[in-house]
Amino acid sequence: MHKDLELTFEKVIEILKEDERCKGGWHYGSVGRGSEDIYSDYDLILLVSDKDFEKFTTDLAKVIAKASDELLIFWGEDFNDVHYKNYCSLIRLGDNLHQFDFFIINADHPEEWMCREHCKGCTNDNIIFDRTGEVAEFLAKGYTTDNYRPDPIRAMDTYWFHANMLIKYFKREDIFKLIKNIDILFHSHVDLLLSQYDTLDWGSSESKIKHCIPKEKQQHLKSYFTNADCDDIEATIKKSIILFKKDAEEVCKAKGIDYPDTIAKQVISFFNRQLS
Repeated sequence: MHKDLELTFEKVIEILKEDERCKGGWHYGSVGRGSEDIYSDYDLILLVSDKDFEKFTTDLAKVIAKASDELLIFWGEDFNDVHYKNYCSLIRLGDNLHQFDFFIINADHPEEWMCREHCKGCTNDNIIFDRTGEVAEFLAKGYTTDNYRPDPIRAMDTYWFHANMLIKYFKREDIFKLIKNIDILFHSHVDLLLSQYDTLDWGSSESKIKHCIPKEKQQHLKSYFTNADCDDIEATIKKSIILFKKDAEEVCKAKGIDYPDTIAKQVISFFNRQLS
């Protein structure tokens, strides 16, 4: 963690401790797991009662502005609602820019998925401050979410459907439709591999790729990225669909899934004939 950000964090906590609307807070993300480095930022979770929730969240921008040299951006997620809010801030400290994230949980609606997700794996060891003991009581209830694993059948169906769709966009040289659908191929490939290799109960798909998927398979995922040129993209996809077919066969064998191999063979054959 950058020293300037550590000092700002301490200032933020001192301000929040004076605000009786905030019951307390705990660490989430890399700090909560003890895996932070010099590039990490803070993921601060705060517990607030329903009666104070909306007004408190609107005042958070003032808190981070007071604790930093300059608040540049205070950005709320589209999914923010009356149960849970996430605000990402970009602040200036001296000559450097830093990120500082706030997650606010409505203490009276802990059953909501995003609330439970941000209690997951958190214990008293993660608590930063607890005004009345309510934070410890809240975390002791063990709110959590199920670990989601993608459906490999849907990943394969999605992949081969959109691989076939690419043909008309290659014919039209519609580069932006190509880019959109290749993104779908990439994420379908990610889902296929995570259905087999995911062992984490935290983190986004990017973290799961990094920590769970074997290095060899990570190279397969990197194969989708090339220049925004139709010829380069065509060569890339012809290579990538073979890698996907190989990975799909391995996943199906490991999971005992009877997926029709003729789908992949027919899509690949038709794709190559149309673009030969």
